[in-house]
Amino acid sequence: MHTNQKIILLFVAAALVLMPMSQMTKVFADEQNTVKKNNSLTTKITTHATTTFCTMKLTPNTDLSNCTTFGLNVHNTNLSGANLSGSIFKNAYLYNVNLSGANLQNVNLSGTEFAYTNLSGADLRGADLRGSNFYHVNLQGADLRGAKITWSIFPSVNFQDANLQGLIFTHTKAELANFGNANLQNANLSQAELLGADFTGANLQNADLRNSDLTGGSLADANLDGANLGGLDYSGVEMSCHGHPVCSG
Repeated sequence: MHTNQKIILLFVAAALVLMPMSQMTKVFADEQNTVKKNNSLTTKITTHATTTFCTMKLTPNTDLSNCTTFGLNVHNTNLSGANLSGSIFKNAYLYNVNLSGANLQNVNLSGTEFAYTNLSGADLRGADLRGSNFYHVNLQGADLRGAKITWSIFPSVNFQDANLQGLIFTHTKAELANFGNANLQNANLSQAELLGADFTGANLQNADLRNSDLTGGSLADANLDGANLGGLDYSGVEMSCHGHPVCSG
């Protein structure tokens, strides 16, 4: 190795050793087919993913898109309007976090605890939320089309006015959840535990509710046109719905 090359390597090594500890607050982001600028150096990646730093700035409207970190733990924080699209935050713990109006398209938050978190008006299209706990979460007006939620639980969750069209709720639990006026057209709610859930005014056209348990819930003013209720337990359910022979409305 030439002397000049050795000197350059020594400078690089020294710079790494002297890197401030504040850099440890950053997580990695995976970018593909993008241009990365490092000071004056610009590198275009066309075939392989590259790893760059993503600063964890936990403020409203922050950009945390395409980041990757595991075990993220956030409490009592306002992230309204934040961009988390394409990020991987598996097994996170989000307690009383405000993510209203946030962009969470295609985010991977599988295995996450969402206790008392506000996701009202959030864009969750294509998000991976499997195996997560949405305890008392507010999803009012959220868009979950194409999201993956199998094996998740939604106790006392607010789904009012949410867009859940075509969503697969199979093997989920949503006891005492509020689906008032939600769009559940073509949704698959088969084999779901929906005890005490309120579907007042919901659009359940062509929805699949086979072998689910809706005991003590409500279908008041819900549209059940074309819905499949085979094996549905609707004991004690308010049945003043319309569009189906079981409705009394």
